[in-house]
Amino acid sequence: MLKNFFKTSIRTLINGRLFTLINITGLAVGIACFIILSLFIVDELSYDNFYNNSDNIYRVYVEMFINGEENITSKTAAPTGPVLFDNFPEVVSYTRLGQFVDPVFKSGDKAFKEWEVFAVDSAFFDIFSIKFISGDPKTALTEPYTIILTEEMSRKYFGDESAYGKILVTEDNVNYLVTGVIENFPKNSHFKCNFITSIYHHKEHAEQDWLNLYYSTYIVLRDGTDPAEFEKKLRIVRDDYFAPQVEKVLGQTMEDFYASGNRYEFKIQPLSSIYLYSTRDYGIDLNSEWGEVKTSDISYVYIFSIVAVFILLIAVINFMNLSTARSEKRVKEVGIRKTLGSNKSHLIGQFITESIVISFISCLFALVLVELLLPLFNNLAGKELNLEFVNHSLTIPILLLGVIVVGILAGSYPAFYLSSFQPVQIFKNNVGSQNRKSKLRSILVIAQFSISITLLISTFLIRNQLEYMLHKNLGLNKDYLITIYGVDNLDKQINTFKQELLRDSRVISATYSLEIFRSGIPGSGYYLGKSTIGSPILTQVIDADPDFLDTYQINLKEGRFFREDFSTDTTSVVINETIVQDYAIEDPVGKIMMKIENDKTPEYYRIIGVVSNFNYESLHKNIKPLVIHFHKPRQNSVLVARLSSNELSETISYIKDTWSKFTGNDNLQYRFVDDTIARMYENEKRTSVISGIFTFIAIFIACLGLFALAAFVTEQKTKEIGIRKVLGASVIEITALLSKQFTRWVLIANLIAWPAAYYFIQTWLQDFAYRIEIGWSIFIYAALLALFIALITISFQTIKAALANPTDSLKYE
Repeated sequence: MLKNFFKTSIRTLINGRLFTLINITGLAVGIACFIILSLFIVDELSYDNFYNNSDNIYRVYVEMFINGEENITSKTAAPTGPVLFDNFPEVVSYTRLGQFVDPVFKSGDKAFKEWEVFAVDSAFFDIFSIKFISGDPKTALTEPYTIILTEEMSRKYFGDESAYGKILVTEDNVNYLVTGVIENFPKNSHFKCNFITSIYHHKEHAEQDWLNLYYSTYIVLRDGTDPAEFEKKLRIVRDDYFAPQVEKVLGQTMEDFYASGNRYEFKIQPLSSIYLYSTRDYGIDLNSEWGEVKTSDISYVYIFSIVAVFILLIAVINFMNLSTARSEKRVKEVGIRKTLGSNKSHLIGQFITESIVISFISCLFALVLVELLLPLFNNLAGKELNLEFVNHSLTIPILLLGVIVVGILAGSYPAFYLSSFQPVQIFKNNVGSQNRKSKLRSILVIAQFSISITLLISTFLIRNQLEYMLHKNLGLNKDYLITIYGVDNLDKQINTFKQELLRDSRVISATYSLEIFRSGIPGSGYYLGKSTIGSPILTQVIDADPDFLDTYQINLKEGRFFREDFSTDTTSVVINETIVQDYAIEDPVGKIMMKIENDKTPEYYRIIGVVSNFNYESLHKNIKPLVIHFHKPRQNSVLVARLSSNELSETISYIKDTWSKFTGNDNLQYRFVDDTIARMYENEKRTSVISGIFTFIAIFIACLGLFALAAFVTEQKTKEIGIRKVLGASVIEITALLSKQFTRWVLIANLIAWPAAYYFIQTWLQDFAYRIEIGWSIFIYAALLALFIALITISFQTIKAALANPTDSLKYE
């Protein structure tokens, strides 16, 4: 019986070549897209799940609300980990992760500027189970000035020789002993680094200051611990350790501090949530400039999940629609089969088998498409995805199950509906199926185009938001700005290097400052005046030299900026408009700001100027209060130069030559500022490109079905067309008649798609402090485009039918 089902199915598929080809093509493309997007989603959800005991690892973070400003940071004070370990039996272990230096490491004649260098406690490898190639994880970092290299860095500095026991020397002639080599960090880890040093030669690790936030602190909770209940206990740490220092600094009790509406809490975040949920659920933005800390957003997993399901759904609807259309031609076949003794179950089995065969063939083609297209997708998504048949035992069973489910879904209507008719009804041509089938086809086509138009509108609006962010006036001029890294290692030659660059007329201006357009810009607290009455002003802080405004072309609103010849400017500050507005400061120029840190003498700064607001972070965030200090060289200083638009490549060559002359190192690390800004929106850019591609594919699949459906409808109306032409109907009138039904379907689909797309985009845009307005023009444009695509798709069939000789039409059987 089964063999007969297959033979009959193959014969039927061959006889209806066009419909078979369209079905297989549409379904294969849909399944391929679903598989590729599923691989992406599975990879996104896999972050940090590979560590031993990962379910019990948490990161401590700080949530504060002071003077109406909310600040959430994953940085914690140095004593946080030790205090939690000593005071709470629920804490099995802890480690701190900090980044203090971006050194130049040397070995023999090799020297490289390195960025991904973390300092950690010796218990780091008890918590994060990275495999050691050489060395002992228990003792590798117990001593100061010890360092662990990844396998990649070991080869970079020492080639095929063992790095264990070797020495790396910094530009300051500090020796680091290599005490271990580990495997490269997995791609699906939210942080990665190339070098791990001991924390114990950094004086900060022993500080008992709860106001300076240096480290990311990770803890392991004992099995069975309720995280929510444990988090409540962290108020003890706040009250017993943090509060006394704050009271000393503020000169007021914590009761008064809280009564003013302020808040300060220690919280914990599960390790598995860091990559996808930090920004959305915890408000922590960890996207680092050089990529050592990676985060994404769960919203993009939702977006691609919806797109994956929608495309597969469109393909299955297409399959069902064409199967339903073709079933009208098989009514007599059903009657003959029943007359010859076939029962209902045999007919259902035949139709379902045909659908499963098509589904199976489509799946095979889909796998070929996946192998061909996956490298291109990886390039777009920045992933290294692959389809692992051998390594994953569930891959083939899942695919086979999918084939069967899709086949049953697609074949269910013709199977159960047609098999229910009695032979006498069929041969009397009285099955009453036309109206019901027409309604079903209408519903299916409308559903297809509703999904396609929703994706189309969403893609347009996502792209518009991305364009808006990339081209918004930031309050500065980002064009032809270049950031040069590693200049803090120039030591006493740092100013000479800048002056040497400016000797070339193509370098218009240059400034040393703390880098902007990155997360992790430091903050501090200030008081207006010389007393601690009231709550502090929480601000972000940038160090900058006198050329900062001219280089970035930022507008000075009041007062003046720093000058080299004013020695008092080292105790002066410039503030932004936000501080003036948020704290209602009248005539700010000349007023005093006092900075107080625990156990330190208060520092007083005079406000000498106010700059217009400029965006120095991602447009996901509003502009925060900002204080600019006179530049003091520090580890993360950069040089930003404004270049002429002429001879840009020659100017870069000149900068490289100058760098080499000063450092003896040809490895200049630089990046254009507009590229840096673009990198802040990589998730949005990736989503825009990928969703655009898959939207096109969804429309392509829908149009495949529309093309086949148009062929079927025109075939059904062959005699009607002939009669109308004989009676004088023009080609345009006949084409319009045949197109009217399809046009109505697309218009109805728009009415369904518009509110769905509006709701989706409105929800997505909530993550942006600066966002586009959703105008109706984009919906009209999408409607017209969808209608145009649909009409172009069916025009070949409709015009061909309208141009046909009416004599041939009237002879048609």
